[in-house]
Amino acid sequence: MRRIEEVIKGITRILEEEKADYVIVGGIAVSAWGNIRTTRDVDIILFIKEKDAGELEEALKKEKFSIQAEDIRDALKEKSHFTIFDDLSEYYIDGKGIYNENDRVTLERRRKVSFADFVFYVASPEDIIANKLLFGSEQDVKDAEGIYVRQFENMDMAYLEERCKKIEVYEEFLTLKRRVERSMKEYFFS
Repeated sequence: MRRIEEVIKGITRILEEEKADYVIVGGIAVSAWGNIRTTRDVDIILFIKEKDAGELEEALKKEKFSIQAEDIRDALKEKSHFTIFDDLSEYYIDGKGIYNENDRVTLERRRKVSFADFVFYVASPEDIIANKLLFGSEQDVKDAEGIYVRQFENMDMAYLEERCKKIEVYEEFLTLKRRVERSMKEYFFS
């Protein structure tokens, strides 16, 4: 059975060979910048055209991943998600295209990270925080807090604030910021 890091390595290698720009988001990206958490999927935003779906399907099949090109094309037309199954494990890839400005910005600002013996692209910590606040579930807010704490000194705060304003989650960001900074102050100065 393939481990999650082998799934990530396999899918990112295929996408790079197919010259498909991608960015990993979701739990894997959160683990790169914040608190490590378990996940059964790899969430990917990728720039792919409908006409390239057949080639991607063939490349994936060679590496024991399963999807029908038609599923990719349908998802792109409907601006929804498609699922790529790993035939060698319980993990799967949840993919989507570039459907809006937010997706485009997340892809453009992606960052390279290294894990074990390979390098791949994940969303920037600033974009993950903003997007997590936009989605807004309890887990999303916890993920955003973990990244804020761990990447506090490394982030572009001006960009993060501007991004949160643009996608209309600035108040949520200020709430997160106050809560985290209050907790940090209590922890370090109590």
